[in-house]
Amino acid sequence: MKRTLLRRLTVLALAASLTAACSTTPDPGAAGDAKSTTAGGPSGILRIGTSQKLDDWEPLTKANETYLSLVYEGLISLAADGVTLEPRLATSWTQENKKVEFTLREGVVFHDGTPFDADAVVANLERVRDSPSQWQSVLENAKITAVDKTHVAIELERSSPDFLPNIARRGALMVSPKALKDGTWKTQPSGTGPWTFQDKESVPGFKTVVSYFDKYYAPQEVGPRRIEMSFIAEADSVYNSLRAGQLDMGWTTATLTKKAESEGFRTSTYPSVLWHLLLFDTKETFKDPKLRQAVCHALNPQDFIDILLGGHSKIHNQRLREGQLGYNPDVKGYPHDLAKAKALMAELGNPKIEFAFPAYDSQRQVADLFRSQMAAIGIDVSVQVMPFAQYYSVYRNGKFPVAILSDSPDTGPYDYYRYRFGKGGSSNPYNLGYPNLDAIVKKALEAPDRATEEAEWKNLIKEIDTQALDCGFFEFTGFWAYDPKKVDNIVNIVGNVATFRYKEARVLS
Repeated sequence: MKRTLLRRLTVLALAASLTAACSTTPDPGAAGDAKSTTAGGPSGILRIGTSQKLDDWEPLTKANETYLSLVYEGLISLAADGVTLEPRLATSWTQENKKVEFTLREGVVFHDGTPFDADAVVANLERVRDSPSQWQSVLENAKITAVDKTHVAIELERSSPDFLPNIARRGALMVSPKALKDGTWKTQPSGTGPWTFQDKESVPGFKTVVSYFDKYYAPQEVGPRRIEMSFIAEADSVYNSLRAGQLDMGWTTATLTKKAESEGFRTSTYPSVLWHLLLFDTKETFKDPKLRQAVCHALNPQDFIDILLGGHSKIHNQRLREGQLGYNPDVKGYPHDLAKAKALMAELGNPKIEFAFPAYDSQRQVADLFRSQMAAIGIDVSVQVMPFAQYYSVYRNGKFPVAILSDSPDTGPYDYYRYRFGKGGSSNPYNLGYPNLDAIVKKALEAPDRATEEAEWKNLIKEIDTQALDCGFFEFTGFWAYDPKKVDNIVNIVGNVATFRYKEARVLS
């Protein structure tokens, strides 16, 4: 009762705060004032409600680009398909084995007036290389050189097939060298992006305001002149604010999308990350390949999709997406087949298998479904539910032999191997060795040409599938709802969590 009352009070407080924040009138002289827009340039105010909270502007430690992509840009970026690489601050690039070269865009400045050039790139990439984070290994022991003002050369320690996809992500977003030197970038971000952070108009932990950067090099690409991002944890509160006209768009759920569409709003879905069954303990609990195969066939991702995502998702047969290096069209995965799963268990003598499954509060339905699916083949699963804040530090502690989640960056086969099967990988909590996979990866990294390398990465994916080391892949779908009278052209990015291509949105009124 107390918990319910507290939750209701919290929702009311958020709604009240949102009303007050959204009614604030911008300073007419501010750069973010929509009235100061020139004909044909960025125009209007886009008001967004998100479940993601901003704590600081450090690109190396954030889970996604919800806020970062407002003010920062990288050398290259991802197209909407989440796979294709596009020019951004670099107009072109080449990669030959262990050497990468970038040609930089000219006439670009950071928000604090610092010129963007090769020296700025070197300062940023050396920071990535020398700062502990998940991105550090991308540039491990790399030599980064400013050839001249518009060219940067990178000599890598080893062949890195996932280098460019990693560089296209948030870890390599460019921060003003002056801000890095002054130590101000975490609270006063200075990037080259279309918008600048408006500190005085923002409310820490709740509302973030950015306005158009008048020196942005490509004004014709930018839709909104001003964006106001409000953190709202409850989807119902977001939707109520949308209905009240306080938001133009916001994150929502599968259930609420149906309601939104019936009331005249439009919705947009996007595949954010791939979830799947992570069989961690392949040394004891899941030592026998037949047992792993039985578990994979007993698993039914469609159940998770229906109950969690309202049917809005797609089942995949491997960890890589079509178009990525190493994607293997011959891999068919483990379609749900209870009869085959039971037959495999019978071949094993129907052993008594039991283990604990970790889940956070809102994942309880997934956990219960998984438990019932395993019970159908005689496996006893006990569910241990914990707070979300505790989950990520717990499920990787080596005490749980299995989990269902997204486990690694969606960058390519080498990263997938390193994170999931390499010694010390963050999604290899039992720190197990996989000699057969190691051998394939060694061949791929030492391949004399691209065709041979790609063939080896396909072999890696095939071996993972054959041994049933991972299975049950499905897209975790995200949902937006928006007012079509106020905003249009919402373009999502496959694989990017809780964000979209802000520049391409158009404010209608």
